[in-house]
Amino acid sequence: MPSTTLEDLTNPAPISFNLAGESTISSLTSSNPLPSSRDRCRRCQQLVYVTERIGPVKDSLYHKLCFKCLKCDRQLDFKTYFTNSIDLNDKEIYCQSHVPRSGKGIFSTDNIHIQNVMNAPKLNVMQKLDDRLKGIHLDFQSVSIAHAMKAQQMFQQGREKVSSNHNFPALPPDILHAREEVRRAQKSLEEKQRQEEDELFMKFRVDRELEEKKIEREVIDEWEKKLELLTAKYEDDLRKKKDKNTEPELTLRFTKEKAELEQNMTLKRNKKRELVRKQIMEREQETTHSLVSKFSKEMLNLIQAKEREVLVENGVDDQVAATYSMLQLSQPPPPQPPRRHKRDLYEDPSIFEHVDQQAITVAESEQTSYTELIDQLTYGLITDLEKARAIFRWITVKDLNAIDFQTNLAADTPMGLLRGIKYGTETYHTLFMRLCSFAALHCVDVKGHSKSVGYEPGMRIGEGKFTNTWNAVLIDGEWRFVQCNWGARHLVMSKDKKQIEITPPKPTREKIKYQYDEHYFLPDPEDFILEFFPYKSEWQLLESPITLQQFEQLPFVRSLFFHYHLSFVNQQHAVIQTDNRGACDIKLRMPDSLKHRLAFHFHLRFSNQSTTNIQTDDSTDFQGVKFERYVLHTVQDDLVSFNIHVPQDGNYFIEIFASLVEPDPNPFGQSFKLKCVCKYRIVCQQLTQRMHPLPACASGEWGPAKAIRHFNIHPLTHFQSIFETHHLPIIIQFKCPKILKFHGKLNSNRYLSNPNNNSMQNTLDKYVRYEYNEQDFIATFIIQLPAEGQFGLDIYARDPEYQTEKRTMSHCCKYIINYTKSAISPPATTAIETNQTQTYHDYSTENAKSHEPKRMLSPRIPAKNIKERSVSPRSIPSNGSSPKPIPKIGGNPTLLSQLGMNPLSHSDPSITLHSSNSLELQFQIRKMVDFSFDLIYHHTLADLSSRTPSLNLNQRLNASDYVTIKPNGGFNVIFALVLPKPGVYSFTIYAAPPNNNHLGKNGQTDLPAVFTYLIRYV
Repeated sequence: MPSTTLEDLTNPAPISFNLAGESTISSLTSSNPLPSSRDRCRRCQQLVYVTERIGPVKDSLYHKLCFKCLKCDRQLDFKTYFTNSIDLNDKEIYCQSHVPRSGKGIFSTDNIHIQNVMNAPKLNVMQKLDDRLKGIHLDFQSVSIAHAMKAQQMFQQGREKVSSNHNFPALPPDILHAREEVRRAQKSLEEKQRQEEDELFMKFRVDRELEEKKIEREVIDEWEKKLELLTAKYEDDLRKKKDKNTEPELTLRFTKEKAELEQNMTLKRNKKRELVRKQIMEREQETTHSLVSKFSKEMLNLIQAKEREVLVENGVDDQVAATYSMLQLSQPPPPQPPRRHKRDLYEDPSIFEHVDQQAITVAESEQTSYTELIDQLTYGLITDLEKARAIFRWITVKDLNAIDFQTNLAADTPMGLLRGIKYGTETYHTLFMRLCSFAALHCVDVKGHSKSVGYEPGMRIGEGKFTNTWNAVLIDGEWRFVQCNWGARHLVMSKDKKQIEITPPKPTREKIKYQYDEHYFLPDPEDFILEFFPYKSEWQLLESPITLQQFEQLPFVRSLFFHYHLSFVNQQHAVIQTDNRGACDIKLRMPDSLKHRLAFHFHLRFSNQSTTNIQTDDSTDFQGVKFERYVLHTVQDDLVSFNIHVPQDGNYFIEIFASLVEPDPNPFGQSFKLKCVCKYRIVCQQLTQRMHPLPACASGEWGPAKAIRHFNIHPLTHFQSIFETHHLPIIIQFKCPKILKFHGKLNSNRYLSNPNNNSMQNTLDKYVRYEYNEQDFIATFIIQLPAEGQFGLDIYARDPEYQTEKRTMSHCCKYIINYTKSAISPPATTAIETNQTQTYHDYSTENAKSHEPKRMLSPRIPAKNIKERSVSPRSIPSNGSSPKPIPKIGGNPTLLSQLGMNPLSHSDPSITLHSSNSLELQFQIRKMVDFSFDLIYHHTLADLSSRTPSLNLNQRLNASDYVTIKPNGGFNVIFALVLPKPGVYSFTIYAAPPNNNHLGKNGQTDLPAVFTYLIRYV
């Protein structure tokens, strides 16, 4: 081994760095030199390798984990560390709270160094960081170089994500010079405006003190007068009472009355003070808003005039000046509906990733002027869209209502910048308008009503009630709405289970997740009008403005409704009227991209205005039965249905919740938070027939959709939530993703008639058993039923890998089973099997309107002649035993001749629709007939071409959503179809003479098929 000499130790070889960041040592030295002190961490004195080093900072290196504040050991990074600017010999690093600062009396303005600093031109954040490290030998790992390289990398990555509609040209030098001059002029104007604003705040303070003294004086005067009267009454009673034994009693009563008077006067003073403060606050907010509006106009005029002045002095061409002008329009256009939708501006918020991150970074730092704030917020941003986005995100990140203001605030301090928030005189919309003017954006505030906290569907909005204010900003020549107050969700800290300190630690960047509501940034007017109604109709930005009464009738929605891209199918009003059986239904449609990921729930309750004398307000059950058992909640493909039968007359509220189910390797036991998407008021004025509740199964939706969505368990036999059977046993099969354990549970209203009869209910479990094929991962349930009737089947599952406890099982799905032992067979001439026939009942509000076409009922048969089924009328029969092939296409000539029916519009049973999803089928009917029909969605066109089986195969649709019957005079009738999406459908019409021979024991009408169409919608 070569020896190390004294010369080697005293004169170590120079160390250089190659492009890979590895140290190389001159070959003239020993092959095993000792590391120098410069390669060691300043904090722990251990060797620092390239992969884990930070620095140099003041000629010192650090490990990443050692880069902490000297005082509090808080973890720091390049954006949060500070150095001692007072003592240049101090090589340590500090956090913002512990960095040494100059105190009173230590330095004066006569000091030459202080004068040089005060007279030096102000630099931006990047220049300060670069100048701090000037004169230090740095490599590519150093602070300024690494920061610049990282900034350039983020800049390039962010720009690649921005829509191609927005270009980012390099600004000519003359334009840059003009903008620097504009910025200086803005700063000067801001200082003048701040002085005027300070005078206004001083006036507010004086007025508040005068009002406080006035209230105090009035209350004291009233107190003294009443106390004087009370004392006089007490003294008078003492004179009248000659018995001295009554004096203690009178004194005690006087003392008690005096205490009550004092308490009442205190309450009166506090109440009056609160009322006056509210009035003062509203008046001050209005005054501040007027002042800020004036400031905004002055700032916009200054930007336009100063920029023009500088460009003319520099001889810039008018065309070039117009191209790069900060203010594209000198005067904003009148309010008009925008030509483009929000999705045309941007499809995904991720294109603003670089803008949002920049706004968050600026929000975490401090600024002393609005000019400085906007300069940092809009750095590198060119378009109006990006600037408005940066301001919106800064306001939604900055939790203005939670800022801890000091008692005395100087106007030129970071907190003094937002002093209007402290005094309550400036609100989110006023601040947004102010900042937009500094960014050369036209912005106005819009006043009106909103369906905010306390509002319920169907409420009448009185004058001065549910008032709100929001903004409209001009983006690319079009007015767009912004609601910063509703868009602000502020930040959420991730929980640390190991944290046991009472005082929570200061949040670090790794633990902060900023939340906001994307919907309230530039929402479309047709969506925004569902929640906000402006006083001035032109600011609805709609082609056809609506009235306040129409606004009250619109559905009550929340932003999550738009976030999930939901749409209404049938209920377009906030108040739903039931029929005389208490029935109504609500249907929502999901987008195809989310239909397998959205979970829904509901909450039905009495409203506070309920007319019932039996139930208390906000009750969620009726005679011991939960309201959820009167709602059939199903999910079929992209359609979410809530079929409701209220148990008694009165007013109700139903609130619908939704949540996005994220993929989870262990879905069993997964929890998620549901949030409101919409809400309705349900009014039942008269109830002539009460429907029985559904079986007491687990809460939630009916059908197998839950099993598919949450657990990837797919049904092989029963695809509908309700099915009828006449034979036992019932076989239900599922395809599982892995080996799972199951449990089945039967429920029936018959066995719950006696609440104490738990043993009878437990006996139902023996009628359900299951078998599991571990090779094919197929679960088979075999159900035997004890008697005829309606049963509910709950299916539970667990994963043995995650849920070791046998009692820990997750609810998978549930079915409704309608069981009758016998059924009447249809005539032999029926074209398709009997169990495909349905008798439909209409529970929608359209039946109450005589001028509208009746759905699902023959125009020749009044609704009162239709016999009701013995089971729940919501239990529309559907065959879930096995998928059926496409039925026989064409007509049954024998039955058509017997019934006097003849197709007039479409004699060819095969129909192809290319440009429209609507179709009208006209039939001539010469005799009185009963009829019903089926609409079945078989598969998509892609499935047809690929011959690949689909889960949606033979999906029976609820015909009430897509088929309307229109009488056409005489004995003619039109079946009007509106198909929901492209694919292959079959539409079958069933008919028979009007008699009772078609009713089975369960009340189901079995009619033969007379004509079947095959419809291809391309």
